[in-house]
Amino acid sequence: TITVNCSATTGQGIEELMEMVLLQTEILELNANPEARARGIILESEMHKGFGSVATVIIQNGTLKKGEAVVLGNYWGRVKTIRDGIGSEVELAGPSMPVEITGLSGLPKAGDEFIVIETEREAREIAEARSEEGWQKSLVAKKKISLENLLLDAAGSQKKVLNLILRADVQGSLEALKVAIMKI
Repeated sequence: TITVNCSATTGQGIEELMEMVLLQTEILELNANPEARARGIILESEMHKGFGSVATVIIQNGTLKKGEAVVLGNYWGRVKTIRDGIGSEVELAGPSMPVEITGLSGLPKAGDEFIVIETEREAREIAEARSEEGWQKSLVAKKKISLENLLLDAAGSQKKVLNLILRADVQGSLEALKVAIMKI
């Protein structure tokens, strides 16, 4: 692991940091094709008053353009607006650029992948197929009941249960809360 001492206030070590980043990109062969179909990772998603579902994504390959159809995990959409890190609207976003996009059918989970699809209809079909597949897997997981599980459930029925409703501003915060509470 490469470490570089630097300071944003004094500017000390910034040149060395940039050199090390460039060195790592060469060693790890991190290349992106801006001409390719855009794909990347969802960093965060939230409901925003006036915009609806908003997802913060980072583009790993290709260029995302306004109006393109996308599949984001189990959701789909047509990109209505693209906003950069400072909140100003842009028409397109290139590789390694984090942006906020709107025009989504729901709130995708942080960490899901997104990809640009030819048509909005195809995107909807893919998203619905993924959603149905996940629903069927959850049903199969629930049906697996064994004698041991029944005995454990009967023994565990004496435990006290605390029902909670969690609300958070963004999906990432909600997931962090769930994990922390489940560890208790």
